[in-house]
Amino acid sequence: MTVSYQSKVSSSSSAGFTKLLFLWRGSLYQVLYRELLLFMVAFVIISALYRNAFTDAQKEIFEKIVRYCDAFISQLPLSFILGFYVTYVAKRWWNQYLAIPWPDRAMHVISMYVEGNDDYGCMIRRSLMRYLILTLILVLRSISSPVKKRFPTLEHVAESGYMTADEIEVFYSLPKVEFNTYWVPCTWFISLLKEARKSKRIEDSEGVKLIMQEFIDFRSKCGFLWSYDWISIPLAYTQVVTIATYSFFITAVVGRQYVEGSNKMLQTELDVYIPVFTIVQFLFFMGLLKVAEQLINPFGDDEEDFELNYLIDRHTKAAYLAVDYLAKIKIPLVKDIYFNELEVSIPYTSASVPFKKKSHRGSVHHMPVPEDQHMMFLPEIIEEADPDRSRSRRTSMCSTKSEGKIKPNRDKFNDSYGIMQVVQQRTTSNGCGEVGGGQNSNAPAKRGGGGFRQLAQRKSDAAQPVVLVSMTRRPSYNSGQWKPFKWKSSDSGEQRRASVGGGGRRPEQHQQTDVDLQKADRPETSATVVPEGRVNAAFVPDRLQHDV
Repeated sequence: MTVSYQSKVSSSSSAGFTKLLFLWRGSLYQVLYRELLLFMVAFVIISALYRNAFTDAQKEIFEKIVRYCDAFISQLPLSFILGFYVTYVAKRWWNQYLAIPWPDRAMHVISMYVEGNDDYGCMIRRSLMRYLILTLILVLRSISSPVKKRFPTLEHVAESGYMTADEIEVFYSLPKVEFNTYWVPCTWFISLLKEARKSKRIEDSEGVKLIMQEFIDFRSKCGFLWSYDWISIPLAYTQVVTIATYSFFITAVVGRQYVEGSNKMLQTELDVYIPVFTIVQFLFFMGLLKVAEQLINPFGDDEEDFELNYLIDRHTKAAYLAVDYLAKIKIPLVKDIYFNELEVSIPYTSASVPFKKKSHRGSVHHMPVPEDQHMMFLPEIIEEADPDRSRSRRTSMCSTKSEGKIKPNRDKFNDSYGIMQVVQQRTTSNGCGEVGGGQNSNAPAKRGGGGFRQLAQRKSDAAQPVVLVSMTRRPSYNSGQWKPFKWKSSDSGEQRRASVGGGGRRPEQHQQTDVDLQKADRPETSATVVPEGRVNAAFVPDRLQHDV
């Protein structure tokens, strides 16, 4: 009964929706032609009486009535009232369709977990699905006139194969109650499911859980259907919209008449016998009201109502086919035609080739990035300074003045986020190769103005070795996780040149950084000395790197 026109608007064209204006079934003309014909006949009769039957005194009185009715029409907010009501009804109409339960998920789960291809196993699966569909039929018999006409009594339900004689007897043996008993087959479903579990037809307890979840979802939607039929849109709201619409056009029959000496806007002598714009208004407002009348109860027999009898037939056939016939068929396992192919090329027909388009990879997928901006570095971290202390101390993590206060937090922060510290060492002039510089010899240099790039471009100087402590995350060879790694340089230039040039090997004295002092409990590892002016230590081959 639902009118589908999707194929007629599958593609946008110059005609577009214009083609739909010539359809009759389910159209606006089919719904409104009686009311429109009545309106036009009444308008023509009143217009003829005014010109041919009324006296001058009667015409004068009639003209006053016309002006009064026209003023009333302009004050009525019909578009707001009607538009809001139709929007609410259309939303409720779609929610009612979504509340119709479908047994597809339940039948797949039952076919999966209820074992046995013998008659007893098939009987269990078919009976479980029959009880679900029977529950739906009993609900629809209560709310839908087409389904009620198909199954007027329970005997008709039994004759159709949805109930047995014993089940009808149990149904009639229930005490007389004042509420609907459509849920009785749900208790039979649960009892049969328990029996299947006890008889080891359902070996997995998780299967019972999944079947019950689908059953509860099916049962809840049946309750929603019954509730939608029970709780309607407030009657007063519907009456307000109906009275407003009909009063508008009853008044328009008189108020839109063309009278002599009229100064009404948008009215000419063409409106003497055929009120063109009034007819357009009639189609718009009265059409919306008729749409609401059709959508407010989609379980009837209107053109836009749901085809519930078809759904019953479809659910029954699909459920029995899935849990019985298809559950017994064993499809042989074979390799697909693309089994050994990495580049799968799927064929198209000549009619569908124009619809093959390039896939979307992202709006900036092809955006070029200049090569001189590929170098990665850590920019300087700038924190908000306290206005009261901005003059007394710097708030940078690399500040010498605040070194003692924020060192523990800084080390924890650097270790967590992989921040690289650059420590510049200065040798004394005593010629012994010892590192000097007083208390600030290990003070970290302030990052900024180039970071890694400045470090890589600096000239090699044996008197000023650079300590690189890199906290970059790299994958561990053992655990597969990301762990920090680091390099350290030797204290003196001679030791560094000996290590690089393959000279005599002797124990190296490493300059400890702040991170090492704070992490004293961490095991020490060997370090790789990187000469200044060479490649960045972060890009040394893997054979020179050691995990910490």
